[in-house]
Amino acid sequence: MSEFDNSTFRRNAQSTRERIIKAAAAHFARKPLNSVPLKEIANDAGVSAPLIIKYFGSKEGLLTELIDFSHFEGKISQTPFNEIGRTMAQTVLLGRGLDGQSLLPLIVASLDSKSISEVVAQRFEEAAGEELIERIHKDAPGDVSSETARRRAQLSVSLCVGYLVLSASQLISDAEINPVSVDMMGNALQHIIEHA
Repeated sequence: MSEFDNSTFRRNAQSTRERIIKAAAAHFARKPLNSVPLKEIANDAGVSAPLIIKYFGSKEGLLTELIDFSHFEGKISQTPFNEIGRTMAQTVLLGRGLDGQSLLPLIVASLDSKSISEVVAQRFEEAAGEELIERIHKDAPGDVSSETARRRAQLSVSLCVGYLVLSASQLISDAEINPVSVDMMGNALQHIIEHA
């Protein structure tokens, strides 16, 4: 038997990864991507900058890792049809990233990177798109074709991502997001889902 235990190595690798993510989230919550030196993240995580590159490929890759919409998956299928817009609004406005912090500062950090902004849109689409298309096709009033359902879902996802970026660019904090904001966005989304 080897003197190195593989399970200890995996556990340490996972712990290292978590420390890097936590340190990066703290930095990106305060500064945009281009203002955060990789060395600062590395120092706070207790690792070297090259190790971060090994784990995530780049500083952009690290930020991309933090932007996570997996908490959204399955919500649309479990929500009554007439409440899907509000559920989407709540999830977008009050959602949390991989580290449990608000997504808004992470979106602010990504505004100066077109590729990360595209990843935000893609990940949201992956988390919500197909499920939303299915619900619109199946449950929307009237006879809704697959193509119409897809168009409505794409409009809804675009509105969510756009609102998220707009909110982030205006540096809106969780405390400033009130029930009126959620209701307004939820009503707009619901209208698109049902009638666009």
